[in-house]
Amino acid sequence: MTGASPERVRRADIQGLRAVAVAGVIAVHLTGWPASGYLGVDVFFVVSGFVITGLLLRERDRTGRTRMRAFYARRARRILPLALVVLALTVVASAWAFSGPRLDEVRTDALWAALFAANWRFAAVGGDYFALGQTPSPVLHFWSLGVEEQFYLVWPWLVAGAAAVGLRLSRDRTRAAVVVLSLGVVGASLTWAAAQAGTDATTAFYSSFTRAWELGLGAALACVPAAVVRLPDAARSILSWAGLAVVLTSFAVLADVSSPVPAAVLPSAGTLAILAAGIGAPVRSAVLLSNPVSRYLGDISYGLYLWHFPLVVLLPGVIPASPAERLLVVGLTIALAATSYHLLERPVLDAPTWDAAARLGRRASWGAWWRRRRRGILAAGTAAVCLVAAAGAAAAVGPDRLAELAGASNSVDASAADPGSPAEGADPLAAPGPAAPSTGPTSTPPATAAPSPTSTSPTLVEVPLGATGEALQAGLRGALASGSFPATLTPRPDQWATTQDTSAAMKPCPATVVRDPRSCTFGNPNGPEIDVLGDSLGIPLLTAVVAAYGKDYKIRGLTKIACAVNGADANFGKDEWASPCVNHRQAVVDYVRQARPAALLVIETYAWATKLKSKAAGEAMAAEWTGADEALVDEVKDSVGHVVFVSPSIPGVAFLDCYRPGGSPGRCVTGIPSWWRQTQEAERRVRGATFLDTLHWYCVDGRCPIFTTSRNTVLKGDYLHPSVQYMRLVADDLRYRLAASGVLT
Repeated sequence: MTGASPERVRRADIQGLRAVAVAGVIAVHLTGWPASGYLGVDVFFVVSGFVITGLLLRERDRTGRTRMRAFYARRARRILPLALVVLALTVVASAWAFSGPRLDEVRTDALWAALFAANWRFAAVGGDYFALGQTPSPVLHFWSLGVEEQFYLVWPWLVAGAAAVGLRLSRDRTRAAVVVLSLGVVGASLTWAAAQAGTDATTAFYSSFTRAWELGLGAALACVPAAVVRLPDAARSILSWAGLAVVLTSFAVLADVSSPVPAAVLPSAGTLAILAAGIGAPVRSAVLLSNPVSRYLGDISYGLYLWHFPLVVLLPGVIPASPAERLLVVGLTIALAATSYHLLERPVLDAPTWDAAARLGRRASWGAWWRRRRRGILAAGTAAVCLVAAAGAAAAVGPDRLAELAGASNSVDASAADPGSPAEGADPLAAPGPAAPSTGPTSTPPATAAPSPTSTSPTLVEVPLGATGEALQAGLRGALASGSFPATLTPRPDQWATTQDTSAAMKPCPATVVRDPRSCTFGNPNGPEIDVLGDSLGIPLLTAVVAAYGKDYKIRGLTKIACAVNGADANFGKDEWASPCVNHRQAVVDYVRQARPAALLVIETYAWATKLKSKAAGEAMAAEWTGADEALVDEVKDSVGHVVFVSPSIPGVAFLDCYRPGGSPGRCVTGIPSWWRQTQEAERRVRGATFLDTLHWYCVDGRCPIFTTSRNTVLKGDYLHPSVQYMRLVADDLRYRLAASGVLT
C-alpha cells in the first residue's frame, strides 16, 4: 500500500503493477468483482518487500552501513502525512454520517490505525463488521499498513545484523546472508499462516506474523544482483506477461480460498515473476504496466488506496447505491489521490532535509524545491479548494437532505441487492466456531402420544392479516411516513446491543447442546413441546414463540448459528467447517424422532440459498433449496405434528449505520432482494409442510423500515436479526397465524 519509492528513478513496470493491485482492491470493494480482487493487497506486500529491501542493500553497498535514523525519517515522511490526513477527515466525515455509538467505534479504530496497529484491532474484534451486517469501519483498510509498518520496525535491524554476519564470513556473502534471513522469515511465516488458517482464520488474515512471508519473498528477490539476471528480451517479456496473467487470474478465481494461505501464494508468485523480469534491464514489451497512465496511477496508488475505502463506506449512506454512485466514488478517489499526491505527498518527500539545507543553504534548497514542485502544488491547491467547497456545501445540506435529493431513501434495488452478505454472523474470513459433535440425545424426553403424520403436500393456507397483523402494518406505515426519528426509541440508540437477548437462559442457544434436555429450553416443562430449528435467526424467533406459548408449552431451541439447518449443501469455505453443522442437524433429527413435538418451526436466512456449492442460481437454486427442505421434512414427518417453515427477516441496513438523532428514517428504509423473494417462493412449495409468511412483520408494499411506531420499537439492531423487543410485539400475531394455518389450534 505504500506508494512509490523515494528514488528519483523508478521502474515503470513496478508502478504499473501497483496500479493493477490497487485497481483490483478498489473494484472488489466497490462492485464485488473481480471476486478476489482484494489479493491486490498481497501484490503490494511483495512489491514493498522488494523495494524497501533493495533500498537498504543499495545504501549498504554505497556507504557500508545502514543509516537507521534516515531510513525511519524517510518512512515517516512517506507514510504519515497522508495517512493522518485521511484518518482525520474520515473521523470528521463519520461524525457527519453516523450516530454517537457508531462514531465512538470509528474514533477507536482511527486511533489504532494512527498507531499502525489496526490489524490487531480488527483481529481482536473479529473484523466482523461485515459479518454483523454493519457497515464496515471506514478505516478497516488500514490493517495492511499496520502489517507493513510493523514489519519495517524490525526488518532493517535484521538486515543489518544478517549483513554484518555475512561480512564477517566474506565480503561477497552479505547479500547471501540476507537471502538466508529472508527465506527463513518466509518459511516460518508461511508455516504459521497455514497452521493458523485452520484454527483462527480471522487472526490469520490480519496478523503480521502470517503476512511476513509475502514481504520476505520480495526481500529475497531484492538480494539478487542485477548482473546475475542476464535474460534475453524475449525471456523477460514472457516472464513479465506470464506473471501479470497469474496475478489477474488470481483476482478472478480465488474468492473461495482461504487467505493468506493458500490464496496469496498465486498472486505472490506472479508478482515475483514480474519483478524478476525487470531486474537488470527494463521489459520493453510490458506496455500494459509501463504506459504513462499505468505509471501515473502507480505513482498515486498510495492515495488511491487510502481514499477509496472511506468513500466506499460513507457515500452510500447519503447516495443510494447505483452505477452513478459507484462512478462518483471512483471519480472522487482519483481526484483526492491526485490532489494529495501533488499537494502533500511529493512536496513532503522532496522537501530539503536538514543535512541538504546545511550543505546547499536553506534559501537555495527551498528555492529549488519550489521551482520543481510549484506547478503541481498550484494545480493541486486549486483542486483542493474545489473539493473543500463541495464538501462544505454537502455538509451544509446535511446527510438526510442530501439523501433525499439523491434518491429519496436508502432503498435497496431488489434486483441488485447483495446476496453475499455474510450468513448468520459468520465472519467472511473465518469458519464457524468449532463445536463438539452432537451424535444425539443421551436422555429420553417424556414420552408423548405419536402425532398425526404430516401431509405429503404443501399446506398453502392464505391467512388474512387479522387484527394483530393490521396493527403491525400500521406501525410500519407510521414509520415510513415519519419525517424524523422519534425522540424516544425502544431500545435507546446507546443501548442498541440490547436488541439481542443476553439472558442466561438464552446463552446456550447459539450452539444448543441437543443431547442436554436443559440446553436452550423454556416454558412449561410439563406441556407438549414446540421445537424451533434455526440458525441465528432462530434465536429471535424463540423470543416470540416463548412469549406466545411459554405458559402452555415446553419450548426447545434447536439452534446453531452459522449453519444451513435445512441441510442445503452450502459453501462454508472449507468442508471441515461444515462438519459441526452436519453433526448438529443429525442430532436434531434424532432428538425430534424421540421428543415427538407438536410442531417443529424451521427458520434460517435465505442468504444460504445464494451460497450453494453448486453455485446454482434462478430456478435451479430454488429447486435445490426446495429439495433440501423436503429432505428434512421426510426425515421427521412421522414424528412431528406439523413442520412449519417460517420466512425470515429481510437483510437491510444496520440501525447505527443510518440513524441520526432527529434525522430522516428514510436513510434506513430498504427493499426486498429478488433472490430473497425467489427463495421464499421455493419454500412455499415444500410438500408435507406448512409455510408461515411473516413478510408483513417487516415490510409494507416492498419497503422495509428500521423501526415501528408501535411503542417506537427498533426492528433490528444489525442488518438482519430482529430485536427481542420487536419479537415480543409479534408474538400475538405469530399465535394467530399458526392457529389460522391449522397449527397449534
